[in-house]
Amino acid sequence: MVWGIASSLLRVSPKNVLLSPFRGLKSLIDVHPVVQRTLQQGEAVVALESTIITHGMPYPQNIETAQAVEQLVFENGALAATIAIINGRIKVGLTHEEMRELSSKSHNEVIKCSRRDLPYLIANKKSGGTTVAATMIIAHMMGIEIFATGGIGGVHRDGHITLDISADLLELGRTRVAVVSSGIKSILDIPRTLEYLETQGVCVATYGVKDCSFPDFYTRDSGSKAPYNLNGPEDAANLIKTLKDLNLKSGVLIGVPIPEQFAANKNIIEAAIQEAIREAKVQGICGKQVTPYLLEAITKITKGSSLDANMALIKNNATTAAQIARALAKKYKSNGVGENTAPKSTSVPLVIGASVLDLSLTMLDEIPKELDGATYRARPIESAGGVGRNIAEGIFKLYGAANFISIVGNDQLGRSLLKMIPVELRRLVRVDEEAATSLLTLLFDKSGDCKIMLGNMEIHENIMPDMILKREQHFRTAPIIVMDSNLSLDSMECVLQLAKKHQRPVFFEPTDMRIAHKPFSLPRSLTKQIKIISPNIYELRTIIEAITGKPVSCAVNNCDSSNIMMEELKQLLTLVQNYFDCIVLTLGQQGVMLSLKGETATLGRPLFDATTGYYLPMLESTKNAYSIRFYNAPSVKNIKNVSGAGDSFTSGYITALLRGYDMKSCVALGFLAAERALQSRSAVPNQYFNDSVEESTRLQNVLNNLKEINL
Repeated sequence: MVWGIASSLLRVSPKNVLLSPFRGLKSLIDVHPVVQRTLQQGEAVVALESTIITHGMPYPQNIETAQAVEQLVFENGALAATIAIINGRIKVGLTHEEMRELSSKSHNEVIKCSRRDLPYLIANKKSGGTTVAATMIIAHMMGIEIFATGGIGGVHRDGHITLDISADLLELGRTRVAVVSSGIKSILDIPRTLEYLETQGVCVATYGVKDCSFPDFYTRDSGSKAPYNLNGPEDAANLIKTLKDLNLKSGVLIGVPIPEQFAANKNIIEAAIQEAIREAKVQGICGKQVTPYLLEAITKITKGSSLDANMALIKNNATTAAQIARALAKKYKSNGVGENTAPKSTSVPLVIGASVLDLSLTMLDEIPKELDGATYRARPIESAGGVGRNIAEGIFKLYGAANFISIVGNDQLGRSLLKMIPVELRRLVRVDEEAATSLLTLLFDKSGDCKIMLGNMEIHENIMPDMILKREQHFRTAPIIVMDSNLSLDSMECVLQLAKKHQRPVFFEPTDMRIAHKPFSLPRSLTKQIKIISPNIYELRTIIEAITGKPVSCAVNNCDSSNIMMEELKQLLTLVQNYFDCIVLTLGQQGVMLSLKGETATLGRPLFDATTGYYLPMLESTKNAYSIRFYNAPSVKNIKNVSGAGDSFTSGYITALLRGYDMKSCVALGFLAAERALQSRSAVPNQYFNDSVEESTRLQNVLNNLKEINL
């Protein structure tokens, strides 16, 4: 897929997506969290088969075409969900690594999987590329209504004698999925195939063809006619929706002619087919091996021209399917069909921390070496800030919901700041009648580097325990509690007590090296609720000293991209790795280092269950297992503002945790959110992504280049 999100997928089935006859199969399916979320949001999804990867084309054209097809689906407004069987698991949404693994296997290592093969592959933990039939079955289980492929199977040329008829045709007669293809493969008996589809009650239509000439894969006209024609995406979407409204169980076959410039010469292709059929008979090729053998043989006979046509028609079909899927999603939404995109109230993360009005001054003149009292030119920007507030807004925009406990003053600054906070986040923000709103003045040099920050943070001492206790119901239902270090020690103690009472994990953002130590003076019985921390090097040292009671010396203050002193950083992390399930050590533009505990380290299991949003209990057998990993930060262009990038990283990381992503994908979404913040004038961008499809595609680009180093 264009997103290829995680190196290991969750065993989940989206709520309200699996159709009732298939609920018992949910334990067999690994649904990529992005596919799950996109379906729940009612956005456009197109299913893709995987025999194109395993049997349809030689390497590397197979993976290049598969990835190009997914990219085209995205560019036309939908999300691609490639389906396969890997080690006995049904995968709905392949990762980049899984796709590459499948593409490099020989035909003997993976089974061409139709309906009859599904139970065998799953029972014996084998791998396979799904055919049209198997892909339709799995897509229907997931509520995916549109599937793009090259050409479907059919009645073989001697099928009236051998009864060799593709299971694709039977599946079209009993599974309600719209299959967008370039008709029926040219190697088959197309007139008999169309007759068989009519017997099965399958609605067959051409697409954009005035005379209803039905295509035959490599060429635009098979010589047979379809009963109907669809003029465009709206026509097709109306047909698919009507089929569903009628509750008919059969599918739709939409025949899209290959683009004219790629269409093959019919006489040359037919001659190649006849020669390939003769060779297959001589070599005793039979059964499901016939089609891949013939296609490969035809490619050799035509010196690659048939392969070029094959790749072109698949890409064209994917484009058409995405456009239809987008039109269908809009049609459902206009009729009020589809789920609310925001998480349910029972899974809303809670953030407690600072709200600050940021005044950023970027120097237009050079900063003097010594302060001399002169006036220098600077460009001012006023924006909402504060670590807690930034993280809350970032989570709200990425995840869809957040609760936020904070405080502002009843003054002009406070009123300005409140207007900048999204309305949905203001409910739990208290207006203090006496204290002044926190103001932070940041001075940046001409290159955008922050040189000094001046601020008053005293108002946050007024986030008192009684104020927090009044919000206990939000602790009870929050999947995670995020706490920054601007709170008073009494308030931190109250937060941890409530987190312990309701067994909720705490994500601690240290905020500043001078206050990063605060919660660790409290009893271990409370601080053990802090499951995740995200310090920089200086904050980590402060935390280590607070926990161990010993001074820490470190020579990594000025580490650079060529030598990050990984071994010394690793030694620092090992001093406190048993205190936390995850330490996210942020290293600025160099990247991040993760210290992971338990099965998250050894098995790659996510920290959260994507179906519930709740923290996964740690297995007793892996509690003493640890892993440390480093990820290079991607380079970012067009930087406009460096304030808030770290908070956006945290927001992206937490959002990915709650969606059930693995650690690499959590880091990748964090990097992507930070990149958007760097390219925005404000600490938190007005919008991170236009939709889930854009997010998943950009995330794929980050993941493709994200190197994971195990230390």
